[in-house]
Amino acid sequence: MRSSLGDQGEIVRVQSLSFTGNKLPSRYLWVVLGSIVLITAGSIAGWFGAMHLHERQVKADLRESTERVLERLDEMISEAQSVFNQLNQLEQPHCSDEMLLIMRAQLFEARFIKDIGGIRNHDLHCSTALGRLEQPLISGPPDISLAKGIGLRTDRRVLAARTARTMVIEHRWFNVLVDPRQVTDLTANQVDGEIFLRRHSDTRQTWHAFQQAGAERLELNLGSQSSSLSATSCSETFGLCVLLLHPPGFRESGSDATPFVISSLGGAVGLALFLAGVFIIRQQQTPTQQLRRAIKQHAINAVYQPIVRLPGNGTYGFEALARWKDETGQFVPPETFISLAEKTGQIEGITTLMISQIGSDLGAWLAESSARHIAINIAPSELVGSGLIQKLDDHLISRGIKPSQITLEITERTMVSQNSAAAAIELLTQRGFRVFADDFGDGYCGLGYLSELHMHGIKISQTFTAALGTDSPKATLVPRIVEMAQELGLEVIVEGVETQLQWNALLCLGPILAQGWLIDREMPAHGLLKQYDTLLDTEKDSAGRDFSA
Repeated sequence: MRSSLGDQGEIVRVQSLSFTGNKLPSRYLWVVLGSIVLITAGSIAGWFGAMHLHERQVKADLRESTERVLERLDEMISEAQSVFNQLNQLEQPHCSDEMLLIMRAQLFEARFIKDIGGIRNHDLHCSTALGRLEQPLISGPPDISLAKGIGLRTDRRVLAARTARTMVIEHRWFNVLVDPRQVTDLTANQVDGEIFLRRHSDTRQTWHAFQQAGAERLELNLGSQSSSLSATSCSETFGLCVLLLHPPGFRESGSDATPFVISSLGGAVGLALFLAGVFIIRQQQTPTQQLRRAIKQHAINAVYQPIVRLPGNGTYGFEALARWKDETGQFVPPETFISLAEKTGQIEGITTLMISQIGSDLGAWLAESSARHIAINIAPSELVGSGLIQKLDDHLISRGIKPSQITLEITERTMVSQNSAAAAIELLTQRGFRVFADDFGDGYCGLGYLSELHMHGIKISQTFTAALGTDSPKATLVPRIVEMAQELGLEVIVEGVETQLQWNALLCLGPILAQGWLIDREMPAHGLLKQYDTLLDTEKDSAGRDFSA
């Protein structure tokens, strides 16, 4: 046997001892027991100390998140109140065509509002999305009545979408719908946390769940306050109170590695080093490390999917898409490794790879004609600083490609989440690059807000495209989005066109751009050059609209 506390000489001596009845001498028994006691005591102390610090951090995060939620709700209600004041001053008949046009104009200029409706006695008679209803949607009084005549309805179903939920703000003759994700996104660091609302002057202390599962969770936690944490904040502007509840079991979430911090005594040091060595070896096989090696070894490749003009079906350009075959030879779904890259801070490496590969694959071909265009997906983090423009200059512009041939697709959610987005987009457009809001409809930017950012256009999310040519209520959303975007001077790309019914539904919406498997699948650069080398060198579609300016 071997002692964990002796030097090499002591080890030899211990090994040479013989024991009667296989019993360990009491001296070494106490050494072993003492080591166990010290390690156990250190682990327990580390455990409770870490949980105390974790609880303090959770409480601080709860307070901060609650203040952010209340501030966002105040902003939403203030925007809604401004819309109500302007509409209440109008003399047009309620829910008339003239009134609906004015309501839609107000919607374009809103940041948070998704729909505006006309109501009588709380019942919905018309809205900017649904027009005039044949039969009014009957509703009772709002869940929460605030100061200045404002009413709130939490977690309501959206008529135009089967699964979407919304919060409704109403006042007298009008109501508005807002996206609850604009609030819940502010509590992303509160895993499974729930938001509840009530009026400040409500003596019954009746809390209303902001989302569907909240009511049951609130009732459950009110009976077990010792295992839950919460924070409350109230607004003086509208008299609204917010409760953010952290669910039971929070003490388990921060205790994985903390006991080892204090239990680094005696043999625990050797154990920690051993575990660290195993951890380092295992880390080499984690998805994060595999992705890092793939970027370093240029194992992520670009493929290209055509984008066509409608009407006319003429080829406009191509979108560059990232594809990765991992070390086992299997293709990793793009949504999987792109999400991983964003979470681990490696997305800029992929963007750099894609821009560089586009230059080497298609640089000379694109430079031959300004009618050939390429679309590139840009990470939100690359909007900050001058790195993005430098990459575009180094790999594309230096090859003779004009900035007007390059479309940069930036996720719609980025427009709201980054304060510097407007300045960065303005700099890109001043240089001549074309900037589109990607996956429009999945985030919560209004068209008017995108127009103020000097965006060139939008790419409508394929979740909306999928409804085209069907009986789904969402089938009418794409034509309406296209119409409103064109009124604001925004160009439109419709992605995910996969069926003939979807194609037929798009033919009457032009001039627009479209892409999807029905048109053509993605292909490597050599396939593109072989199949599309005779791409017509024209910068206008059959309707005469210039898509390259």
